[in-house]
Amino acid sequence: MPHSPSPVAGGKALWLFAAALCFFLSSCSNVTEVYQSIDGDVSRGEYLRAIQTIRASSSVYGNKAHVLYNLDLGLLFHYAGLPDSSSAYLFAAEREIQDLYTKSISLAAISFLTNDNVLPYDGEDFEKVMVNVFLALNFAEKREVDEALVEARKVDLKLREYSRQYEGKNRYQEDAFVRYIAGVLYETGGEINDAFISYRKAYESYGVYAREYKTPPPSFLLDDLVRTATRMGFTEEAEQYRNLGGKAARKSDRNLGSILVVAYAGQGPVKQEIRPTVTIPDSSGTLHTFQIALPKFVPRMKGPRTYTVEAKGPDSSVAAVGNTQIAQDITAIAEKCLDDRIALVYLKSGGRALLKFLAAEKAKSELKKRDDKLTNFLGSLAIDLTVGATEKADLRTWGTLPAQIQLARLNVPPGKYAVSVRSSDRGFEIPQDQVTVTSGKTEFVIVDDIR
Repeated sequence: MPHSPSPVAGGKALWLFAAALCFFLSSCSNVTEVYQSIDGDVSRGEYLRAIQTIRASSSVYGNKAHVLYNLDLGLLFHYAGLPDSSSAYLFAAEREIQDLYTKSISLAAISFLTNDNVLPYDGEDFEKVMVNVFLALNFAEKREVDEALVEARKVDLKLREYSRQYEGKNRYQEDAFVRYIAGVLYETGGEINDAFISYRKAYESYGVYAREYKTPPPSFLLDDLVRTATRMGFTEEAEQYRNLGGKAARKSDRNLGSILVVAYAGQGPVKQEIRPTVTIPDSSGTLHTFQIALPKFVPRMKGPRTYTVEAKGPDSSVAAVGNTQIAQDITAIAEKCLDDRIALVYLKSGGRALLKFLAAEKAKSELKKRDDKLTNFLGSLAIDLTVGATEKADLRTWGTLPAQIQLARLNVPPGKYAVSVRSSDRGFEIPQDQVTVTSGKTEFVIVDDIR
């Protein structure tokens, strides 16, 4: 005759279930530990050492955060000045993100029962866009204009799709920075009309940037608009941008080239968990109040900084000098993007918490039918611990991103120049970077100060 389970056996089963679930959660990849290991190397510019650490930590990333593994390696190779290796990993990340998009529906039910950490991480919307931004910069650094423009156009396509998904209610609908980079690329490729159009779209997009992210257009963008409008014979437009502060273009300017310094400043934002209290009714109208776990971006850049850029000719005389200006505040964009989808996160987290709460209450009511008070107490405790352990915010994010991208543009005659870059807080300096400038072309100089 089969034996019925004893109350003690039932309590033991609950404990085993709780222990197994907690073990599962603790065994999930904790990429934040990897970032703690490489932050020092990155801040010192020891990118190859950081790359070795990440490769040795591939098991920590695991399948759930493999996209981040490719993103981190891709960006660190970019910082290290190895654009081909960088592009290989960034393209791999982009392919994986696309594959995960097609598979996400089948995994959604699992995440609704536990938390989003059980899902493979496919990136925040802005992170998916930054993949193509850095790919464009990789190609620009190699003077591969057409390939860089392909990546710039991908940014536009992605943002249109995200805007469609949000029914136009999201704020990150245009990327002013990549619009500007496209203008530079078109101009260096001799496509002046396309350059003017891109500069104009960048200027318009920076109007949104100024409102949403407190990032106004770089002052030299007006000069670029006046110059390209003048070359195209757009008299009215040239006058319009001169009246806004742009410098009048001279015929001799056509013989100039330019140096575009792209400076990465500070550490990008990370996510922290917050636990707001919500009240949700069940199907009978009974109100239940409990905490849910949500992610929140927090900045890491320590204080404001800009960079002084100086270009010296072969005789060591100063040919041009300028200061960088913020062109892309990644921290601000990250915060706004998360805010745009926080209602969906609230809805999912709240619904998940309610289901767990109701399931827990049912399990406790079953325990109360037993006579063993100790088993009831231990079982109820195990249920509460299990529910608490499963409610965790997804704190994964692309932790090697910079906080800001800053730009300085120096227009100089053709020739060889030694370019130096110094930070305003005196914590960073590149004393010399040799650049050869040709007429009508722009040379990209990329510097990184990720501290």
